[in-house]
Amino acid sequence: MAQRTILVSTDEFEKRVAVLSAGKLQEYFLERSLASHLAGNIYKGKVAQIVKAMEAAFVDIGLPKNGFLHVQEFLPESLKTEEYSLEPAEGAGETPAPDPGRRATIDQLLNRGQEVVVQVVKEPFGTKGCRLTTQISLPGRFLVLMPYSRNVGISKRITNEKERQRLKDVLREINFPKDMGCILRTQAEGRGKREFEREMGYLLRLWRNIKTKASRHAAPCLLHEEYDLVLRVTRDSFGDDVEQLILDNKDDFHRVNGFIQTLAPHLRRNLRMHKERMQLFEKYDVDRQSAEIFQKQVQLKRGGYIVIERTEALISIDINSGRFVTGGRLEETAFLTNMDAAEEVARQILLRDLAGIIVIDFIDMEKSSNQRRVLQALSQAMEKDKARSTIYQFSPLGLVQIARQRVRKSIESVLLQECSHCTGRGKVKSVQTVAIEVMRKIRLFLLTNKKRYLEVNVHPEIAMRLLNEDRAAITSLEKRFWIKIAVLTDEHLGLEEVRFI
Repeated sequence: MAQRTILVSTDEFEKRVAVLSAGKLQEYFLERSLASHLAGNIYKGKVAQIVKAMEAAFVDIGLPKNGFLHVQEFLPESLKTEEYSLEPAEGAGETPAPDPGRRATIDQLLNRGQEVVVQVVKEPFGTKGCRLTTQISLPGRFLVLMPYSRNVGISKRITNEKERQRLKDVLREINFPKDMGCILRTQAEGRGKREFEREMGYLLRLWRNIKTKASRHAAPCLLHEEYDLVLRVTRDSFGDDVEQLILDNKDDFHRVNGFIQTLAPHLRRNLRMHKERMQLFEKYDVDRQSAEIFQKQVQLKRGGYIVIERTEALISIDINSGRFVTGGRLEETAFLTNMDAAEEVARQILLRDLAGIIVIDFIDMEKSSNQRRVLQALSQAMEKDKARSTIYQFSPLGLVQIARQRVRKSIESVLLQECSHCTGRGKVKSVQTVAIEVMRKIRLFLLTNKKRYLEVNVHPEIAMRLLNEDRAAITSLEKRFWIKIAVLTDEHLGLEEVRFI
């Protein structure tokens, strides 16, 4: 398996991360500088409303919209699937216990106005607030600490039985509180007791700080903020299989260097600072490759292609043989095209961060053995996906369904907006997205062209953005390159077009 390269590019507008394998873009992440990112945050909240019909509570955590806490996310893990006798919730006062053999309802577990510590497990989307849980988890590189659970487990992706047994033995030797649980992540494979103890100590100190803050502040308040994109990727993806982690921002480089020094000092040798004049993403051809995120049609290596369509209820992926035809039977053409598609579909799911219900319409195959091989290839290609997903068997109609977890907003939802010319039937890049791209084009132009005056002609909406919200960025470029930049409007240009004079 080819080693990966992680590129991190940061400017005043966005933080972007690209994961490459053999020069090919595999994953792409983006965070806007002014946008809020909530998944993983821990809050002390106050129950604002209990809805018995939904078996849920709405919790005020200090955001414009209350968070949603379902009864299954309130119960301890050991009680979720078994009948149990109820203990009064802390601070709930005299709460009557349910009859033996009957599951507790949300109003028996929580009262309106009760304070509760919760963690965001899903970002707000559309008109919905964020999804909450009381089952707090603090992830490290190798361990996930679960302060309110006594379960101890090992990632299912570690399949070697000898390694699993070795890790179980190591866990028994680690001295951590017996009233807490933990899970060994996939990255724990091959690691030893010393590394686990060091990380466990770090996570326990973090939890003590959260508890101290919770005892001193009234709800609603933020107790712990999840790492930003740069440190999350460093924690979750920067391992021994990464040849280089390259950053183009000095502040981020020093932050990552300090973070790695604490948790994985041996990885510092793979950390690089990009100092060339050519922009990082341009050097590694990331901008061109990332453009396919917005394309409905993706070519396969043998001449076939896949078509990705989003609907309100699901995402459909259609497989077509295109110009690929073998000299043999149609069954062979269908099988080989589907094998190509299985690998590419998995790549596109990660690249675009597709989530929810995904339905794949493979080309019909007569042999059940070929269906099994295609499904196996799809499952193997999806193993690198960190999001929870379930792949179902071929249906009688030849369809394969994937249910994949959604945690954060998709790349498309961040970069695109509804098209004003087709009354919502399609999407185009948002004004903010295009303005950021124009700024990058100006910077690239000035790196290769020495001028004292530059006219930038753009669509009126883009000009309005550049001359107002992004005026400071234009001024910064003028000072850096000793140039006067004039932003002019041209109604004949498309939203994404730009012309330099």
